[in-house]
Amino acid sequence: MSEVLKSEIAEKMSLDRVRYSQVWEDHLLLEGGLDIGPDDDVLSICSAGDNALAMLLLEPKSVTAIDMNPAQTALLELKLAAIAALSHSEFVSLLGVRADHDRSALYQRIRGDLPESAQMFWDAHQDDISSGLVHRGRLESYIGTFVSDHLAELWPQGLTDRLFAEQSLEDQAALFLNEAVTEDFEARFRWYFGREKMAEQGRDPAQFEHVEEGDVGGYFFKRFSWACTHLPLSTNFYVEHFLTSQYRDLTLAPPYLRPENFERLKGLIDRVNVVTGELEAVLFGVPRGTYSKANLSDIFEYMSDDLNAQVFEALGTQLRAGGRIAFWNLLVPRTRPGSLSHLLTPLSRLSASLFEGDRSWFYRAFHVLEVT
Repeated sequence: MSEVLKSEIAEKMSLDRVRYSQVWEDHLLLEGGLDIGPDDDVLSICSAGDNALAMLLLEPKSVTAIDMNPAQTALLELKLAAIAALSHSEFVSLLGVRADHDRSALYQRIRGDLPESAQMFWDAHQDDISSGLVHRGRLESYIGTFVSDHLAELWPQGLTDRLFAEQSLEDQAALFLNEAVTEDFEARFRWYFGREKMAEQGRDPAQFEHVEEGDVGGYFFKRFSWACTHLPLSTNFYVEHFLTSQYRDLTLAPPYLRPENFERLKGLIDRVNVVTGELEAVLFGVPRGTYSKANLSDIFEYMSDDLNAQVFEALGTQLRAGGRIAFWNLLVPRTRPGSLSHLLTPLSRLSASLFEGDRSWFYRAFHVLEVT
């Protein structure tokens, strides 16, 4: 089955660069949905590693971060080595979140602590480190260009700061609707985050293969508007980075970047295992019941219906009884087939309740399933 997965996804997508230098999925939904405890062994799609580290802070027995893209696993390996060897100030500088230290010099300090594959990758991509890694993923570069080349032209100076100021939700919504949502802004947003433009520069065309949504830009505009009118922006680092390319207050940043969590992470990183490979190979490469919880990002929307069924069956068969899996739908509605109801039970009320507060506004649904 892993060969099917490889032919359907890996061979259709370029896996030679960092696609995501940040994770755009709300860690709070994972924490509420997976209910991670000290006896859990967590399996997580790696991406940029942010949520693997957020779950690590819940102190499970282990976290295994897996990705087919070696660039993504190299990014997490870099973060782990940097957490172990650097101070917090040096760590956030290396990643490009701050600019207080020489990034190239910091990389040389931790280079010898990296696995050989990660060393080779970052030796060939030192320009990404020098420029600030959090901005260099394919998607992040695309979003950053919208901020620098379009948003500054569309919104008056100071509007972004006013949106992120502490205020009532009613005042925030009124400000957004009355001053931010102009005809020009909506038109530019819909165009820039539409299917054609996104497939050309922001995401891989293969990621749209199963998308039937006709107005992708309109969908994203609707979700963005919802977040700006229904959720407080002053504590929403996902929208903040989308609109400013910054984390201005690190105490409100992703958990792994927060100063108060840094020393705890140093003591926990030996519980992390990073794997470059395919999900089914990892699931069937260990005894049944090895993993109890799984964060699967939005992987199902890149698969055919047949492969979806195979992967859901593998999860229901191989995960520990009573375990849970969590995942998002972006542009393609996916959940487990009805034929697998004996293996996986949707926790629909919990999923819907958590999704109401999803601060990462891209997604259309969040699902939590329990292994029965």
